[in-house]
Amino acid sequence: MQIKPIPRRHYEHAPITEAIIALGFDLDDGIGIPDLQNIQPELKPEYPRSGEQLAVHFELNAQERFGKSDRPQTVGYQFLSEDQKRIVRVSRTEFAFSQLAPYDRWETLRAEAKRVWAIVQKVLRPRRITRVGVRFINRIDIPCPPSGVELDNYFHAAPKIPPELPQGLSTYFVRLEIPFDQPAGVLILALAAVPPAAVDVVSTLLDLDAVRQNLDTDPEAAWSTIEELRDVKNAAFEASITDAARDLFK
Repeated sequence: MQIKPIPRRHYEHAPITEAIIALGFDLDDGIGIPDLQNIQPELKPEYPRSGEQLAVHFELNAQERFGKSDRPQTVGYQFLSEDQKRIVRVSRTEFAFSQLAPYDRWETLRAEAKRVWAIVQKVLRPRRITRVGVRFINRIDIPCPPSGVELDNYFHAAPKIPPELPQGLSTYFVRLEIPFDQPAGVLILALAAVPPAAVDVVSTLLDLDAVRQNLDTDPEAAWSTIEELRDVKNAAFEASITDAARDLFK
């Protein structure tokens, strides 16, 4: 199955709250969590803030009805720009570069992600790339008249309420996983209610994540795939919204 190409549009007020480029990889067995700290001196001029990424292992004993958790374990590090709008996350299995709002344009995002990746690659020397992803999270604020908002007027993937039930929604969450070809991957589309930005709006999160995984490729091919996934993401965004939503971004 293919996602139909859709002409690119430029929006003066794009609703992007976070844009992410991610690469999964395999490292040599001798490289551990402490080695990740060697990235910090290289990034510190542009990313002076840093912190640990922690994970907690929790076990639940259903028979005895109790659970236990281990102490948080460091699984990676994150490095932030001074204004905390750009974030680099690195673990033993993944690199992710995030740009928070305000979002400039794709070329700026890609260039900085690629520059930072070159530093990570030099320090960690990954053996292969196993996963590539492009994810854009959009917050769409819709003016809310007294009669309420019809989500179908703004989204093609809006949830449907059976006609026998009251038609008001206090919250909602829709998640679709859509396989696609050329390149083969999965589009994860999520549409969810979020706390409103103001008293007279309805706020919706449209989260689009285009992913290729189970790869065995090199960085050069991975960055070509990133460009392809960006096109998938763009097509999915345009397919998910209506002209009424587009009018909000002009």
